[in-house]
Amino acid sequence: MKSTLEAPLAAMLHDVPAGAAAPCCPSCQAPVHGNFCSRCGEAVAAHAPSASEFIHEFVGHYVALEGKLWATLRLLVFRPGQPTVDFLRGRRVPYINPLRLYLTLSLVMFALIKLYGVDLPQIGFDDRTFMVSYSHSVPVAAKPDKPVTARIELKAYETNGDLYVLREAIRLLGSVNETWADNAKRFVNAVPEEKAEILNHGFLANLPYMLIGALPLFAVYLKLIQFRSGRRYGEHLVFALHVTAFAFLLASIMIVIPGNIIWLAAAIVDWRPALLSGWDWLQLLPVLWIAVYLPVAMHRVYGGSRWGSWAKSLALMTVHLLVIFGLILGAEIIAVLRHA
Repeated sequence: MKSTLEAPLAAMLHDVPAGAAAPCCPSCQAPVHGNFCSRCGEAVAAHAPSASEFIHEFVGHYVALEGKLWATLRLLVFRPGQPTVDFLRGRRVPYINPLRLYLTLSLVMFALIKLYGVDLPQIGFDDRTFMVSYSHSVPVAAKPDKPVTARIELKAYETNGDLYVLREAIRLLGSVNETWADNAKRFVNAVPEEKAEILNHGFLANLPYMLIGALPLFAVYLKLIQFRSGRRYGEHLVFALHVTAFAFLLASIMIVIPGNIIWLAAAIVDWRPALLSGWDWLQLLPVLWIAVYLPVAMHRVYGGSRWGSWAKSLALMTVHLLVIFGLILGAEIIAVLRHA
């Protein structure tokens, strides 16, 4: 039996007045001694949250801004593959969760895309030609403060007479959905600027879905390429999350710094280096960085020979880029068919 002093002391330690009944948990109705229910963890002293508490809750759950983020980024950038190795070995407290890292860096990249914008190549049609071109503002030596718009024709296809295949495709679309056929005709007859606007809108609107869809596929390629490792799909998915998060980080850097990687590629293909600035060439550094990063990360996580890691990473990047290109093409087709 408890002494007469123990009850008042217990009441003081649990913030319950002597002689008063302990409050009940609002969720499971169990008696509560203290601020939280020992059975389900419900807070007893609940109150309506303020606006600042709402913001803190959102940031805390969906965006990683605490000290763990910077420790994770240092490891992610300077030790390729090490975040995956540590996570799979159970060393997880010092760093943020791979999915949370992925979501945080993707939100940063999407915000920068919204702020700076992305211009895609333009598509042109007439009765005899299908053409892909890209326009970009470049400085002029005589007037460096007044850039002019330069245009590069990336590819032009001459057809034998009328664009029969395109018109037949639109006719078949009309048999399925008349609205789709009307939108496709409107796109074909639009001026290049309007075509570019439709394609840009479709790309930006569907980019999050494309990236989400490409992520599990990336892990599938990994499992096929690294089938001898004996690792489970979830382990490959962790590696895919870390590598994709690093790619988001590099993409964010490329968006912020001056220069244009698409214009760089267009000028190189058309061999017009005079139209490129030093900032355009600087865009190559992040591209080369991710090309080196992936084989180093794969070697650290999966082992094997270094040359084997380079060969597997090259195959992985080739397949993944082809899939992303297919997803982009599908998104653009959807944008054209649904454009009103």
